[in-house]
Amino acid sequence: FSDIDKFKCSGSTAVAIGKFDGIHKGHVKLLQQVLNEKKNGYEALAFTFERPIADFCTGGISQVLTTNEEKREYLSELGFDYEIIMPVNADTVSIAPEIFLRDIIAGKLHAGVIAAGPDLSFGRNGSGNFELLSKMADDSGYRALKVDKVRYSGEDISSTLVRDHVSSGDMEYAGQLLGHPYSVSGRVTYGRHLGRTLDMPTVNLEPEPFKLLPPFGVYFSDIIIGTDRYHGITNIGIKPTVTDEGKITVETYIYDFNDDLYGETL
Repeated sequence: FSDIDKFKCSGSTAVAIGKFDGIHKGHVKLLQQVLNEKKNGYEALAFTFERPIADFCTGGISQVLTTNEEKREYLSELGFDYEIIMPVNADTVSIAPEIFLRDIIAGKLHAGVIAAGPDLSFGRNGSGNFELLSKMADDSGYRALKVDKVRYSGEDISSTLVRDHVSSGDMEYAGQLLGHPYSVSGRVTYGRHLGRTLDMPTVNLEPEPFKLLPPFGVYFSDIIIGTDRYHGITNIGIKPTVTDEGKITVETYIYDFNDDLYGETL
């Protein structure tokens, strides 16, 4: 529990608990409830999980909408003071939900307010839920806030729904659910420089293997470099004529841009 054991703050925290994969409009509603508590003197803390708990149980590797690094960046931009990403392993998945709330969230993280969605699940065998969170509030010294889901076009917004639309290539609809365009981040790597011979230099990102990508194809894209934003076109796919490694690449041509970005994070 490295992050938790090292945690220190000067006062009490308002804690948002959730997986927060994608940080869609429903997540933002919940997170904003916690951020609103800052005016009451609380520090804002987001508590999430290193990877899907189902992956630990099944041994699988699920594709995610946001990597842990992307999640930290989003949460920091929203205004959170702290982000705790709990490791998922044999020790953490076996914690009794009562101990999780009393000793970790209320105890080590100094929670005075805890916000979560109605489908909250935590602790051994996922047996902890919002009912337990609310039941333990008085004795553990926190206030429980239930934040209902956000609906769009007659459906509850969920990470699963966003994944379905990203997987099918409906990026405009996915963006409506997220409240922002779907994004991929990473460091620029060297390609074969063939684009330069065609007077069309490109930058290459190697996404993490468990990052969910849209279907192979060419997409209009915005490119964010630090605080600057550019326009471009991005190809997602495997280029067997260029590389024999069979890797999926995210290759972008940036309009009116010629600087060397190797090693930069985009």
